[in-house]
Formats: sequence, C-alpha cells, structure tokens
Amino acid sequence: MYYFISDKNFDSDILEPRIPLSRLLDEDDKTKRICVSKSIMGCLSAINPTEEEILFVHTCNSNNIIQPTDNQVKDNVFTGEEWILEPVEMKYLMTIKIKNVLSINIDYLNLIVKTCDFDIINIKVR
Repeated sequence: MYYFISDKNFDSDILEPRIPLSRLLDEDDKTKRICVSKSIMGCLSAINPTEEEILFVHTCNSNNIIQPTDNQVKDNVFTGEEWILEPVEMKYLMTIKIKNVLSINIDYLNLIVKTCDFDIINIKVR
C-alpha cells in the first residue's frame, strides 16, 4: 500500500501518470508518474506543506512502481518517494491539518527538507 497526499480529494478517481508541475528544479522532467510514499510523513516531506494547510490522504496500490534514482529526485532519501507508472485508483483515507512545520537545510545537497506534525480532522470509516 502506498500513500498519496493532495489538496484535492480524489476518492475513487483514477489518476493518470504525469510530469508534476511542482517539482525540484533539477528533478526528472521526462518520466510520467504518480508520486507516492510508503509513509504519510514521506509524502508530506515531498510536498512541502504549509502550516494550517488542509490536505487529503489517499491510499493506492500498484505493481508498476519504481524507486527513482538520486539523479531523478535528489530528496528521495528523505521522502521515500516512489513512482507509479500506470493509472491507479485513489481511495480516500483521511483529511489532515498541518501544524508545526520545520525546515531543515541540507547544505551538501543544496536542499531544504520540511517535516511537520498534523491533526486528523476527518477519517473514513470503512
């Protein structure tokens, strides 16, 4: 199971792989993908949320997934980012509100990684 976080609720939607509009300047701009992580915190580190932001957490599954290289995504060691390369159905899990965002400067990578806490404000009961 993988997690996908967005500012939109994609419950039951089929997402198509694409080149992300918001990505690091030197991040891969050729591979169409759906960026996911095996942890919620990994997803949050990858999207750099702001305090008080409301986000939707989804789960999804796929067998067509790759681990990007450091050349494709230089922060994947911190985010655990993986790429799904096929259309995939999203299942809504919960809505969260971001709090206590902390920025960590990784000088040797010329990178800022964010971490945060969150409150669960809604959860899907299955």
